[in-house]
Amino acid sequence: MEHGSIIELAVPEEYHLERIDKFLVHALELDFSRSYIQKLIKNGDIKVNGDDIRANYKVKLDDSILITVPEPEELALEPEDIPLDIVYEDSSLAVINKQPGLVVHPGPGNWNRTLVNALLFHCHDLSSIGGAIRPGIVHRLDKDTTGLMIIAKNDIAHRNLVEAFAGRTVFKGYTAIVTGRPGKEHDVISKPLARHRKYRHKMTVVEDGKEAITEYTLKRMWNTGTQLFSLLDIKIHTGRTHQIRVHLSSESMPIVGDPIYSKKWERHKVPYLLLASTTLSFTHPETGKTMSFSINLPEHMKAFVDKLDQQAQ
Repeated sequence: MEHGSIIELAVPEEYHLERIDKFLVHALELDFSRSYIQKLIKNGDIKVNGDDIRANYKVKLDDSILITVPEPEELALEPEDIPLDIVYEDSSLAVINKQPGLVVHPGPGNWNRTLVNALLFHCHDLSSIGGAIRPGIVHRLDKDTTGLMIIAKNDIAHRNLVEAFAGRTVFKGYTAIVTGRPGKEHDVISKPLARHRKYRHKMTVVEDGKEAITEYTLKRMWNTGTQLFSLLDIKIHTGRTHQIRVHLSSESMPIVGDPIYSKKWERHKVPYLLLASTTLSFTHPETGKTMSFSINLPEHMKAFVDKLDQQAQ
């Protein structure tokens, strides 16, 4: 999204009568903080049906929401001592385990306390190809998705890693906890994706969309008596926006805690959606060595598994 642009949103059914500031935090997927949205409302940059509103306004299905995103102020990114879980590091790259809730790069309402600010503090050198506000960033994870990411520390490594992602020679594995159960223990979901025509913050399955391929394997299942849950190992063969989230939701297996693609996401009271990037394999961009990494489930997902173990019948 370009700063200084105008975006228009409709209200999906699951957000009917939700506070507008809360709705926009979850709906936009633009890493806007709630306080920044409230500031935009106060400044008249967010209008509903052409009118100014307050932050406690409750959105309705037929509302038309118009957001004017101000041009960013001149900004010099500051290093910040934010704890990082660095899994591996050499002179060319680093592999980190990104914590949930951490925005990857600065943007409106989040000019600090991002992964980039943390990297500037912990790493003396970062690639510049990603631009001024994305130093070292080769790929990204959604704010509330946790797990493994590659960081480029020089431009040669950055270029080679970008080519590897484009050539699909970087292999990323994810773990997700979903509601429901898959029809098969192992399957490949091949459904093209595009941005939703009405709800622009969402992606959706469309025949003429971009190719998207997600492979999953069922690892565990729980029956609590009122609901089924499944633990899935996932491999992605393409890297579309929200790909895993959309594909699983399209198979009636939304990820627990997903505010965009799960209609009853709040009922499970989890702090973040239960999706983690848990395995990563690629060829080192300078040495040619095969690099493979894996991590355990993050604590918030472990806690949910423990809860299911106690409730399962």
